[in-house]
Amino acid sequence: MARKELPEVNASSLADIAFLLLTFFLIATSMDKQEGVQRQLPDLTVEKEPIKIEQQNAIEFVANAFGQILYKEDPDKVRQINIKEIKELVMDHVDNGGGVDADGNPCTYCTGGPDGTKSALLSDHPSKAVISVKFDKGTSWEDYMALQGEIEAAYSELKAKYVQRTYNRDWDLVVADPSKSEKDGDNAIIADANSKYPKIIAEPKPTDANQ
Repeated sequence: MARKELPEVNASSLADIAFLLLTFFLIATSMDKQEGVQRQLPDLTVEKEPIKIEQQNAIEFVANAFGQILYKEDPDKVRQINIKEIKELVMDHVDNGGGVDADGNPCTYCTGGPDGTKSALLSDHPSKAVISVKFDKGTSWEDYMALQGEIEAAYSELKAKYVQRTYNRDWDLVVADPSKSEKDGDNAIIADANSKYPKIIAEPKPTDANQ
């Protein structure tokens, strides 16, 4: 008796179907967005002398291993604060304009504190304002990123207000154009705002919670 051959299955379209399914899942699947902090690292090949910082030009935030955030306006004044207070504290410090820059020029664009006054306890000039951020070895990643995020938000708002006052532009709509030089169009506005409010952030090595 002759053996019957089974009919062959046409599998030529399976590759196309698999590709379509893969494309569908890539489009439909949401991926977690990685958080990061933008920082310009120092050049380790260049030896620099320690920079002397006057007391009023530096404020310090400490996020410890117990979930607390401490604010040190000066060595003799430390208090616990809420994470939402950080942005205003940074803005008041950086935009204080209580003195002059390294060349002896006053800050003509600084707005001072909440009521327009300039405190002798806060920075002389945005180019001198230092934000020190200190952590314990047991500080949670969430607290670390929340503190850094509030500092970034403070500088972003300072630039936004400056650009609104100076150029009558919305900072969110000012977009860099890689094809143009730093002196053209929105690139010039971004460069100007960054130069007016440079981020000077000191981050000492983490310490033990018991220290």
